[in-house]
Amino acid sequence: MRNSQMLRLYVDPAWRRASALYSPLLFPFWGNPTTEVSLFAKEMFDSYPMNTRLFTVTEEIHEADMIFPPYRHSWLLEHDEALLGTCVQQARDTGLPLLIDGVGDVEFPVNIENAYVLRIGGYRFLPEKNRIQVPAAADDLLERCADGRVQIRAKREGKKPIVSFAGWAQLTTMQTLRTVAKELPSRLRGVMDSHYRAMRKGVLWRQRALRILEHSDQVELRVIKRPTFSGSSKTASADMRQLRQELVDLVLASDYGLDVRGDANESTRLYEVLSLGRIPVILDTERNLPFRDVIRYEDFSLIVDFRDIKRLPERIADFHCSLSPEKFIEMQHAGRAAFVAHFRTDAHMRHIVRQLEQFGALTK
Repeated sequence: MRNSQMLRLYVDPAWRRASALYSPLLFPFWGNPTTEVSLFAKEMFDSYPMNTRLFTVTEEIHEADMIFPPYRHSWLLEHDEALLGTCVQQARDTGLPLLIDGVGDVEFPVNIENAYVLRIGGYRFLPEKNRIQVPAAADDLLERCADGRVQIRAKREGKKPIVSFAGWAQLTTMQTLRTVAKELPSRLRGVMDSHYRAMRKGVLWRQRALRILEHSDQVELRVIKRPTFSGSSKTASADMRQLRQELVDLVLASDYGLDVRGDANESTRLYEVLSLGRIPVILDTERNLPFRDVIRYEDFSLIVDFRDIKRLPERIADFHCSLSPEKFIEMQHAGRAAFVAHFRTDAHMRHIVRQLEQFGALTK
C-alpha cells in the first residue's frame, strides 16, 4: 500500500531541458529558477515552497505513483512535443497515471488517457475530465508588505461601503479592436447561450465593472487604473514594488476588494485581497473556484454572477447593509485564515493529493 501522506512523482533526469522554466512543483527539488523579471514569483516560492512533506520526486520508476512531465503543458506543446510523447509512452508502459501541469493563462485540452490535469482557469459550463483546480499563485502580501499584522477594519455604520481596485484596466483603441475581433466566435455564441459571454477578456470585464461602480451613488469606489500588467518588469508601468505597495495600501483602506478575472478565467487578486484580511467581491465569470468541495467561499466573500453586473453596486450595498459589525469582522478573519490554510502556495499540495486520492488516481 502507498503512503497516503507522500505522493511520489517519477521524473527522468534526461527529461530536463537547459534554460527552460520547469513546473513550480519541481522548485523544491531542482531549485527556484525564476528571475528578476518575475521578481515577486521568485520571492513567493522562496518563502512559501510546495510542501515536500506531502510529495517528492523520484528517479526510480518502481517507487512512483505517477509520471510527471517536468514542464507545463503549453510549453511542451510549443517547444517539445516529443518529450510529452515520451512521458505518455512511459505511463502506458508502466500502467501509471500522468500528472500534467496544465496551468497557464491559455490552457489547451489534454486528450491523454489516464491523465490528471492541474488548472487555474476554465469554465464551469465546460467541464473537463480529471481536472484538479488549483489557485493562481499569489504571495502573502500581509507578511510581505504589511509587517504581518492583521489590520481588521470595523464596519462604519451609516456609511457607503468602500470598494477598491488597483490593476490593469486600460486598453488602447487598437488593443480593444484586436481583442473584440479575437473574441468574435465566443461573442456570437453568447447571443444564443449567455454562458459564452463569460469568455470576454478580463480587462474588458474590469472596465465595465469599474464604470458601473463609478457611476453609482451606493458605493464609494477607490481605484487605480493601470495601462499594463504590473506583475512583470517587462510590462510594469513603474517600479514593481511601488505599484504593489500602492495596491496593498488601497486594499487595506477599503471595506471590499473587487476581484475580476484576468487573461485566464482566474485572478491572483482574489488571493491577494484575502491575504490582507479584506472581503473580496468576486465577479463570477463561470469560474471554477479551487477547492470548492471543502471551502465555503460565502463565509469570506461576496460572489456576483457576471450576468448581474449592472446591479453590482446594489448587490454590494445590500450585502454590506445585511452584515452586523461582528459578522463583518468575522469575515475578514475567515478570509485571512482561508488564504493561509488553503490558497497560499505552501498549502496547495495538500489539496492536490486529496483530489488525486478522491479520483482514485493513487491506487498503487
